[in-house]
Amino acid sequence: MNVLENKLGKLKPGYLLQFEGFIELHSQKGGGSEGDKYIQAKSFSNVYELYIYSFFVGLYKNERYDLADDDKLSRFWEIENWRPSELVESLLACAIAESNFDMIAIEDGDDEFISEQVKLVKREIETYANGGLKYIKSEFDNDPELIDDDTYFLKLLST
Repeated sequence: MNVLENKLGKLKPGYLLQFEGFIELHSQKGGGSEGDKYIQAKSFSNVYELYIYSFFVGLYKNERYDLADDDKLSRFWEIENWRPSELVESLLACAIAESNFDMIAIEDGDDEFISEQVKLVKREIETYANGGLKYIKSEFDNDPELIDDDTYFLKLLST
């Protein structure tokens, strides 16, 4: 594994603390067996699944949440542990494409340069994921009955 892949895999993107309750409501936080996750009837079995989903909603709807350097973020599992890996690779490719990532210079860049480029990618992931979370949460805030709609997250993908 090269240095860039290793650094990207070790990323722990975060979400704003204001979304903590929303995330806990819709995704299983922490471990647990698949059976326990099913019994709790969460829309997403893992926080990272909701986070990936929110990233793509944010990207598709062009919903960005520009974060300040002093924003407090809740962090969770490293990207290298997220599944399915093909979806994670798509997320990374989209974040790289949306950032000012210098694909040419990365070949000759030293460790510090590579770290700076990875920070750009992380910021894009966080910007779109938090934008997606804001968008989705506002949908639920505007229509509280959506909580009973088991197909909401599927429907959102088709609009």
